[in-house]
Amino acid sequence: MTVTEADIREIKAHIHPIIGQKAWGVSLGVGSFITLEFGNPVQSKEVSISRFTGDWHLWIYCCAWRLEEGNSVLASSEDPRPKLELAVKRMEGLTLDSVEIFPPAWDTVFMFSEQVVLRLFSIYSEEYEHWMLYTPDGNVLCVGPGSSWSYESSSAIPRD
Repeated sequence: MTVTEADIREIKAHIHPIIGQKAWGVSLGVGSFITLEFGNPVQSKEVSISRFTGDWHLWIYCCAWRLEEGNSVLASSEDPRPKLELAVKRMEGLTLDSVEIFPPAWDTVFMFSEQVVLRLFSIYSEEYEHWMLYTPDGNVLCVGPGSSWSYESSSAIPRD
C-alpha cells in the first residue's frame, strides 16, 4: 500500500477532534507503550478493570519514539524505565496543538503546548500497529503496520 495525500488528510480528519484538548491520565505501559487520554472520562467497559479512560484514548503501541522539549531530548523509547516514566509524565495536562504525519510508513509527530513534541517512528512493516486512537463513536483509528491504516469498530481490537 502506498501512502497518499488523501490518506493523510483522512487520518488527520479522524484526529482533528482532539486538537486543542489537554492530555490527561498519561502513562507508560508495558515496555515503552504510552497511553494518553483526551476528552471526558469514561468508565472502562472491562469488568475486571476499575479505571477511567478518556472518550478519546491514544495508545502509542509498536513504534520507537522520542520525547522532546524545546531543543532537549527528555527520553527515547529504549531508555531505562525510570527515565521513561518521568519523561512521559511531562505530557500530562498539555494541550495537543497539532499532528503531522509523514509517508511512507506513518512516522508521526504530536506537538503539544510548551514546546513538547512526541515523535513516533515506525519499526514494523508487518503485523503490529504503530499507534491507535479509540474514538467516542466506538471505532478505532489504527495506523500501521507499514503503510497500512484502518478506521473500524473497536470491538475486534483490544484496548491495552
